[in-house]
Amino acid sequence: MASDPDVHHRDSDIRPAVGVGAMIRRGRRVLLGKRQGAHGAGSYGWPGGGLAFGESVIDAVRRESLEEAGIAVSGVPRLVCVSNVVEYGRHYLDLEFEVTEFEGEPKVIEPQFTESWDWYDLDDLPQPLFRPCQLALASISEGHMFNDSRRQGF
Repeated sequence: MASDPDVHHRDSDIRPAVGVGAMIRRGRRVLLGKRQGAHGAGSYGWPGGGLAFGESVIDAVRRESLEEAGIAVSGVPRLVCVSNVVEYGRHYLDLEFEVTEFEGEPKVIEPQFTESWDWYDLDDLPQPLFRPCQLALASISEGHMFNDSRRQGF
């Protein structure tokens, strides 16, 4: 599905956008791509993007995973956290999901936005991590559901 990747940010001067992320896992390994050509360029993040009008958040997770990395999400992803993210000159409410049921091998489909995809051990992640990914991992390790990127300690 070819579309404007920033359509969900068109009115971000007046209201936050809604974003989703798909932490695709194989045991202790997680799929991360090096971001380029968009906010957070140079950081590592998993597939994700903006919620389209009328779309369910689970459908957005499935769409973004397929569009960005060629991964077909099956089953029902598990909500990891909700974050108020004010970073990279953007403001969005972000919902991060853990995906453990999927098919396919990652491939770079949008080279203008992702330089590469690779599997990384959760104990040895590349840096810097995309801020929503940092917040999701903190939620998992610290056992909390809500994050605010503007607060210290996150």
